[in-house]
Amino acid sequence: MLSLTAYYPRHTPPVRRARGFTLIELLVVIAIIGILAALLFPSVRSARITANRAKTRVQFNQWAAAMEQFKQEYGYYPQIDSGGSANKVNPVAFAVALTGRNLDGTTVAPAGNHFGNTKLISFYSIAENELSADRTALVDAFANTDFAVYYDKDGDGRIASPTDGARVAVVSSGGNTFTPDDNEMDLTKGVRAGVIFYSAGNGLIQSDLVFSWK
Repeated sequence: MLSLTAYYPRHTPPVRRARGFTLIELLVVIAIIGILAALLFPSVRSARITANRAKTRVQFNQWAAAMEQFKQEYGYYPQIDSGGSANKVNPVAFAVALTGRNLDGTTVAPAGNHFGNTKLISFYSIAENELSADRTALVDAFANTDFAVYYDKDGDGRIASPTDGARVAVVSSGGNTFTPDDNEMDLTKGVRAGVIFYSAGNGLIQSDLVFSWK
C-alpha cells in the first residue's frame, strides 16, 4: 500500500534570510555613537588633565626633596638655575647637581662644572618620562620644558622677594606664557618652604599653573 505521504508531501517552511540594517537605521546608530562620544570625551580629557596635574606635583615634590638632601650634605642649596636663568631650572645644572651625572646619563668630567656637587653624589634619578626625546631637556606630565624654581637663599624659612627672586613667567608646551598672580604666589608675604617649583601645567588658562606647594 502506498504511503499517504506520497500523495501529501510534508510542507517545508521557507528559509528566512536575515534582514540587514537599512540606511536610516545605520545613520541613527552612528548618531547615537557620536552623541555618546561627545559626552564621554570631555570627562576622559578632564580625568587625564587631573592625573597629569597630580603627576607633575609629585614630580616637583621629588625634585624639592632631592634639593633638601643636597642641602643636608653640603649645607646649601644647589644653584640649579645657574647659567643666566635666574629662577628658571637649568636642566644641565639640575642633572649634575642632583644626579651626579650629565643630563644624558654620561659621566661628568672631573674638571667640569659640578654645580656644587663636588662629590658627584646621586640625590635623584631622572626617569625616562622626565626627559625630552633628544634627552636635552626636563619635561613634566604636560610635556612642558620650562620650570620656575625658588629656594630659600637667606635661610629664614620662607621664600620671598627680593632675596629669593621675583616672580617669573613660564611657557607651556603650546607656547602660552603665564605668570603667577598675588593670589597664587605672593612673594611679599612669602611662601613657607625651602624649595618650590611651578610650571604652566595644561597651559591653556591661568588656573592651569601647577605649583609644588599647593
